[in-house]
Amino acid sequence: MSDLAERLRAVDGAEARVIAHLGSLDFTVEYVRDDLASRYTDQDLESAYRLIMANQVTGDDFKELIDESFEAQTLFFEKVVVFVFPSARYEAVFASFDRTEPFPVLDIIDAADQS
Repeated sequence: MSDLAERLRAVDGAEARVIAHLGSLDFTVEYVRDDLASRYTDQDLESAYRLIMANQVTGDDFKELIDESFEAQTLFFEKVVVFVFPSARYEAVFASFDRTEPFPVLDIIDAADQS
């Protein structure tokens, strides 16, 4: 497991679900919580990868439009919080967590930013 995955898993108040490195052509799942491992098929993961990477392409266009870079894209769902941390053009780290109140958004971003 990468140092980044370890740092993300160590954030207090954030229970990691899935952490993956997304490359320009494929992905590597670095961590899946035990109770979720059988829930996702290879096809589910491949579909999610393609959707996230399509969003990365449009996100790069949006960054150029507003002339600003971003540290993370964050998606809040009813029970899950998802972060996509861009690392290079068309590469990123995907991390999902159980949504709790309060949720340590800035702690997660800071953990990802410790390169």
